[in-house]
Amino acid sequence: MASEDHLLFEIDEGVGVVTLNRPDRLNAVHWDLASDLVQLFRDLRMRDEVRVLVLTGAGRGFCAGGDADWISGDADRGMPGLSEVPLERYQRKTPAGPVAEFTKMIVEVEKPVIAAISGPVMGAGLSFALACDRRFADTTTRMCAAMVRLGFAPDTGITYFLPRLTRLSTALMMVETGRILEAEECHREGLIDELVEPGEALPKAMEYAKKLAAGPSVAVDLARRFIFKSLSSNLDEMLDYEAVASTMSAHTQDAREGTRAFQEKRKPKFEGR
Repeated sequence: MASEDHLLFEIDEGVGVVTLNRPDRLNAVHWDLASDLVQLFRDLRMRDEVRVLVLTGAGRGFCAGGDADWISGDADRGMPGLSEVPLERYQRKTPAGPVAEFTKMIVEVEKPVIAAISGPVMGAGLSFALACDRRFADTTTRMCAAMVRLGFAPDTGITYFLPRLTRLSTALMMVETGRILEAEECHREGLIDELVEPGEALPKAMEYAKKLAAGPSVAVDLARRFIFKSLSSNLDEMLDYEAVASTMSAHTQDAREGTRAFQEKRKPKFEGR
């Protein structure tokens, strides 16, 4: 479990469960929570006993976006244009600071990240969910690119992920109007991968994550890395990357075990090595 109450962490059969724990604020994110999330994911990148991550929220919502006090400029940490609190050098260069950086860390953690979501998935919370490899959501889920409703342009990666996961017209509608999409519409638009009954998102996400954790994690992590790499690469580049990855994975114990199991017509027992 993480040291801060606003963030919980536990490991279950190779799956690290990261829980945003501000249920009284619908897990709205502020500077300190985002900073702790970034640091946790940096640490988890190097922890081999954690092969897959599940990101979820405590209570009745995944994440309602930025904390209202921080966004309004009333918090201890300044918000550009809205607060007279002096900004630190780091924040002057990156106004959203660790909130935007956490979206990036979800991609760069080098492990599959599965979202288990329910209730409000708004603003930065939408960015976090869309950055994950797969989204399990229950029927209470509501998604919204909420920034425009407050007069802000979108941030934290929403404009990167939305047009890659849904239709261009839907992405434009969401960032231009801030309209709230109910769970079934989110599912139809490709923003939710598996829609389940209330209370089932986390169990279903854990079931999927444990299957991944039992697989050849080196090969899985390399495959994941190159899928993201392909978003900004051409075919020749990807063929070169795949050749390197194939050679790297061929030297793992899991590759040897997988080959032997295939020859012996049995189920392989992968160890993530």
